[in-house]
Amino acid sequence: MTAPRFLDADEAVALIPDGATLATDGFTLLGVAEEVFEAVERRFLTTGAPRGLTIVGASGQSGNELGFEHFAHPGLAARVIGSHWGLQPRMSRFLRDNGAQAICLPQGQISHLYRAIAARRPGNLSRVGIGTFVDPAIDGGRINEAASAAPDYVESVEVGGERVLLYKSFPIDVGIIRATTVDDDGNCSFEEEAVTLDALGIAQAVHASGGTLIVQAKRQVPTGTIPPRAVGVPGRFVDVVVIASDPERTHRQSHGFAFDERMVSPSPPVVPHDLAELSADRLAIGIRAVRDLEPGQVVNIGTGIPGDVVGAALVHTGLAGQVSVTVESGIHGGTPLGGMDFGAAIHPTAIISHANQFDFYDGGGLDATFMGAGQVDAAGNVNVSRLGERVIGCGGFIDITQSTRRIYFCFSLAGRHPKFVDRVSHLTFSAETARRNGQEVWYVTERAVFRLVDAGLRLVELMPGHELRDVLALIPFDVEIEPAVLGAAELITDPEVPHV
Repeated sequence: MTAPRFLDADEAVALIPDGATLATDGFTLLGVAEEVFEAVERRFLTTGAPRGLTIVGASGQSGNELGFEHFAHPGLAARVIGSHWGLQPRMSRFLRDNGAQAICLPQGQISHLYRAIAARRPGNLSRVGIGTFVDPAIDGGRINEAASAAPDYVESVEVGGERVLLYKSFPIDVGIIRATTVDDDGNCSFEEEAVTLDALGIAQAVHASGGTLIVQAKRQVPTGTIPPRAVGVPGRFVDVVVIASDPERTHRQSHGFAFDERMVSPSPPVVPHDLAELSADRLAIGIRAVRDLEPGQVVNIGTGIPGDVVGAALVHTGLAGQVSVTVESGIHGGTPLGGMDFGAAIHPTAIISHANQFDFYDGGGLDATFMGAGQVDAAGNVNVSRLGERVIGCGGFIDITQSTRRIYFCFSLAGRHPKFVDRVSHLTFSAETARRNGQEVWYVTERAVFRLVDAGLRLVELMPGHELRDVLALIPFDVEIEPAVLGAAELITDPEVPHV
């Protein structure tokens, strides 16, 4: 085995050729090789190379700045294949303006694709994505106009009489991953990383493609220092190592902190939520959403309102520690963080790989999931992926909502933009698919609670302090109303009040 080369970031990125397919790891700023990303941008702005890259990332890799934002330059990126750009304002605008072709695929499917590429399989077969914008019958994952010229990354095939989707493999020329420690032979360990993500999957996919793997690490140690069971990526897959010159800035454990021992320690969970920081309306959403949970159940928490309120609601209801909370980044247990540190948790009980977490999710391992919603229409469909001119992406939303028995969409009706619309402008969640799968779907707001029924939405609860007429005034379409809700409400005789 040839030992890897230890180079600085500028020397390492000089190895990236024009037109390469580049796979990057990260989740928010967790696991992001920031020093290498910066060097790619610096080289391009200085020399005009590398040009025409296809850049792949399974999850969003930014915290409103840094990370994947470094690639938002015309000429640098020709095509972007990813799942989420919601915390990447510059990249989101770049893709909105057709600066590069944008292909949006479900987060778990990209993660699984790395393993398919590593094994030289033709792709990854899945039911995930059927009935959404990812389905070739709709957009095939193309999320901007420029992508109309892109090749097909998703194909509809029949297996055993069932229609499924084939997420097609492609070679990866260069991979960029991050580790904590690398020995002289290139063996990598991840002891201070808050998540594991796709490091091994990318490494093996690059190796199978005959490409180059670049690893950013905090420190170099002699061979034999890292215990074999602690090696997450064997040295035989590593070609280049970059030791971070300023770990405090370019190798932070997460956006909000350079390193916090609690993110990787097994101590009993603590609860950092300050209930006083949450508005009464937002806390009410969380409390109602978790009401049906039972001790011993396993749930997923999505970003946005769920990430901010569900943990606090579990504390408020006494369910904290009794319900196992997971995050798609690979976290089990502990207290998940929100905002730009989403994906990490204080005192998790386990940190597994990204792909293995989605195996668990896709296999129906969750009892419930809590997700946000950008738009909800009369049929019960949900859009989170493209809102107005914002190119956001789906993240793990499609994988999780199509595989979980009970779904709670948590959102506020008091936002700047209407949540209820006649028809969603982008189809991220298909109510028809959910009905066909026999899933239980709830829409929880600070004013009322709705359920998905055959005819569309049914208003099943009014939240305390809110009137039926005020809720209905915010809905531009007819909804069914639970008889108990009608019975509890005052008789409305005003003919201008709709839907009664």
